[in-house]
Amino acid sequence: MPEPLNLSLTLNPDEALALAQFVKRADRDTARRHAGDEREADLIYEAWITLRSALADAGFAPR
Repeated sequence: MPEPLNLSLTLNPDEALALAQFVKRADRDTARRHAGDEREADLIYEAWITLRSALADAGFAPR
Protein backbone atom coordinates (compact mmCIF):
# COMPACT_ATOMS: atom_id res chain seq x y z
CA MET A 1 0.00 0.00 0.00
CA PRO A 2 1.37 3.46 -0.87
CA GLU A 3 2.35 5.95 1.80
CA PRO A 4 -0.57 8.14 2.92
CA LEU A 5 -0.60 11.75 1.75
CA ASN A 6 -1.25 14.75 3.97
CA LEU A 7 -3.09 17.46 2.09
CA SER A 8 -3.64 21.05 3.10
CA LEU A 9 -6.88 22.66 2.00
CA THR A 10 -8.01 26.24 2.45
CA LEU A 11 -11.78 26.79 2.42
CA ASN A 12 -14.01 29.50 3.73
CA PRO A 13 -16.61 28.35 6.29
CA ASP A 14 -19.44 28.22 3.74
CA GLU A 15 -17.38 26.05 1.41
CA ALA A 16 -16.36 23.75 4.26
CA LEU A 17 -19.97 23.35 5.38
CA ALA A 18 -21.17 22.67 1.82
CA LEU A 19 -18.43 20.09 1.31
CA ALA A 20 -19.27 18.48 4.64
CA GLN A 21 -22.92 18.27 3.58
CA PHE A 22 -21.90 16.65 0.30
CA VAL A 23 -19.65 14.00 1.80
CA LYS A 24 -22.33 13.28 4.39
CA ARG A 25 -24.79 12.51 1.60
CA ALA A 26 -22.37 10.83 -0.80
CA ASP A 27 -22.71 7.08 -0.63
CA ARG A 28 -21.13 4.11 -2.33
CA ASP A 29 -23.64 4.35 -5.20
CA THR A 30 -22.59 7.95 -5.81
CA ALA A 31 -18.98 6.82 -5.99
CA ARG A 32 -19.91 4.01 -8.41
CA ARG A 33 -21.66 6.44 -10.76
CA HIS A 34 -18.51 8.55 -11.04
CA ALA A 35 -15.85 5.83 -10.97
CA GLY A 36 -14.28 3.92 -13.81
CA ASP A 37 -14.63 0.59 -12.02
CA GLU A 38 -15.52 -0.97 -8.66
CA ARG A 39 -12.00 -0.61 -7.24
CA GLU A 40 -11.95 3.10 -8.00
CA ALA A 41 -15.45 3.45 -6.51
CA ASP A 42 -14.22 1.84 -3.29
CA LEU A 43 -11.20 4.17 -3.18
CA ILE A 44 -13.39 7.23 -3.75
CA TYR A 45 -15.77 6.16 -1.01
CA GLU A 46 -12.95 5.52 1.47
CA ALA A 47 -11.47 8.94 0.65
CA TRP A 48 -14.87 10.55 1.31
CA ILE A 49 -15.00 8.90 4.72
CA THR A 50 -11.54 10.29 5.53
CA LEU A 51 -12.55 13.73 4.26
CA ARG A 52 -15.76 13.58 6.33
CA SER A 53 -13.69 12.84 9.46
CA ALA A 54 -11.25 15.68 8.74
CA LEU A 55 -14.10 18.13 8.26
CA ALA A 56 -15.74 16.96 11.49
CA ASP A 57 -12.42 17.42 13.33
CA ALA A 58 -12.36 20.99 11.99
CA GLY A 59 -15.87 21.60 13.37
CA PHE A 60 -17.92 20.90 10.22
CA ALA A 61 -20.04 17.86 11.03
CA PRO A 62 -23.59 18.45 9.79
CA ARG A 63 -26.32 16.31 11.27
